This record gives sequence, structure tokens and C-alpha cells, in this order.
Amino acid sequence: MAKLIKGENLSPEQIKEVKAAFINRFTSDFRPQWANREDCKTCVPTHRSDEEWIIDHAFYFRKDGSLASTHRHCVPVYMAE
Repeated sequence: MAKLIKGENLSPEQIKEVKAAFINRFTSDFRPQWANREDCKTCVPTHRSDEEWIIDHAFYFRKDGSLASTHRHCVPVYMAE
């Protein structure tokens, strides 16, 4: 069973795993591939860093410390309290 872990409590390895799994995050540090196309008319403000995004969210992890594959989403940090 997966449990929620606040972004501020993730280990450096877990942070790497989260960044690799959530490739559509749109932050000032990371711009998804789809947003780099010239024909992309989407204007999404990018005033948040990856660090802020991670701290503001909670992520599902398994008991062994790896990112849960059964939950393909993150949630606002308050849901882990």
C-alpha cells in the first residue's frame, strides 16, 4: 500500500525519482517538451521553481521508498497531514 510523503520530507533520491516521473510539470526550472514547440499557443506562467513545486505537493511512495506506480499523480501537501 502506498503512503503520501510531503515533498519537504523526500530524500535526494526520491526527489530525483519524482522529477523523472513528473515530466509535465511546468516550473521555472523545467519546461515540458510539448511547450517548446513554436506552434504551442499555451501560455502558462512559470514563476515557481522545482523546489517550490516539490515542497507544495505530496507524493505516493511504497514501503521500500520507491515512487508508487499505482498512483500516477501528486496531491497538494495539505492532503498528507
